[in-house]
Amino acid sequence: MPRVECLAVDLDGTLTDSEGVIHHEVVEALERLRRRGVKVVIVTGASYPAAITLAYYLPVTRFAVAENGGVVGFRDKYKLLGSREDKERILAAVRERLKEVLVESWQNEFRMVDAAFKPAPGLSPEEAVRLAAAELEPLGFEVVYSGWAIHVHRFGVNKGAGLLEACKALGVDPSRVAAVGDSAVDEPMFEVSGFSVALANSPDSLKRKAQHVARGSHYLGFLEAVELLESRGLL
Repeated sequence: MPRVECLAVDLDGTLTDSEGVIHHEVVEALERLRRRGVKVVIVTGASYPAAITLAYYLPVTRFAVAENGGVVGFRDKYKLLGSREDKERILAAVRERLKEVLVESWQNEFRMVDAAFKPAPGLSPEEAVRLAAAELEPLGFEVVYSGWAIHVHRFGVNKGAGLLEACKALGVDPSRVAAVGDSAVDEPMFEVSGFSVALANSPDSLKRKAQHVARGSHYLGFLEAVELLESRGLL
């Protein structure tokens, strides 16, 4: 693989521990990457305001791919890959047909394209995804579990599409992108990147798409991924 110019990294469970905390070792690794001239782009399922806030305060590129690829940019300079109308249609369908299956996330008020939910009490995430997909997929919406939330968005809105938009905006060839993630929503990002690392806490489907599987989980796996790229002389 050619030298890495950009590191695309998931947020929850990848830059954080299992409780969502970002440790100082992660900040130090991000600062090290910045000093090397590597563009680090947060690619997350979190809302756009949350993503760009982190992109402002952490030592990363001030640019983000949020809502699983649905919103790409920084501050008021952003592009929607889906539409606000999609989100409203999703919420209306869930409120009408799936109140016993999905519980709305408080973040939905601040989300533009991708709606987020938790399983209703008594349902596993897998059961909730199956029941919701039966109702929402015929309407053109994908239902996927990230390990943190159940996300619903229009088919074609994903982290791979969002990352390609980010590459255009930042002037980076996708073949020079290394991606690090830990859940099913990261699969499209791995498909368009030149190199990819799945963390130990990733599902098997993601591990099969990765060039390397870390021994560590969560942020420890991310630190391992950075060390791997450094040891191979790819940074």
